[in-house]
Amino acid sequence: MKKTQNLRGVIVTGGSGALGRAVVAKFLAAGDRVLVPWILKAERDAIEAAEREALEAGRLVLVEADLAEESGARVVAGALPDAEVLVNGVGGFLGGPPVLETELEVWDRMFRMNVRTAVAMSRAVLPAMLARGRGAIVNIPSRAAFDRPAGLAAYASAKAAIVVLTETLQREVHTQGVRVNAVVPTTIDTPANRAAMPGADFSLWTPPARIADVIHWLASDASASVRGGSIPV
Repeated sequence: MKKTQNLRGVIVTGGSGALGRAVVAKFLAAGDRVLVPWILKAERDAIEAAEREALEAGRLVLVEADLAEESGARVVAGALPDAEVLVNGVGGFLGGPPVLETELEVWDRMFRMNVRTAVAMSRAVLPAMLARGRGAIVNIPSRAAFDRPAGLAAYASAKAAIVVLTETLQREVHTQGVRVNAVVPTTIDTPANRAAMPGADFSLWTPPARIADVIHWLASDASASVRGGSIPV
């Protein structure tokens, strides 16, 4: 008789984007139950189209919520209270002008989209994870957090804050069974990036599926000894 494996609960924010869909597909292929929050109809439509079979089978759950608000994060956590894995993949990019010419609204938007969402979701899922003594959080900053290129101060600062969040949060929960790590992608091979940089060497870019492999590994028992790391991919 085939042994039935218990489904893990997995929350993937930003699950409708090119990388997010690859992450969702990876966890679904492993037999997990996945929840994807959405705020725009286009986001919901994208993940519905990509994973209609899993949605109809009840293994993919879609929840409308603004993750930058604590109330929205709590709605998501309450919809999958047994979540063992949180992938903080939602975020955004704005850049170009130097600091002198970058409006404060851009800084606010970068921190709201990239940092506030990760903090709100981590706060929402941690009580249940700590109560069970088990859980994994995987954050997704960017290489810009380390390279800090000119013209991207607001974006790079927000992504650097995700690295700090990863390391600090791990120190706070390291004795309570919860692991916190980060995956640091370089340029991801997506249709949007190819359109934005048509002259680039696409062979040097990383396919979303390869990044999803590392995220899945960090959420698994195979990486139990990896804590507070920022893994370049």
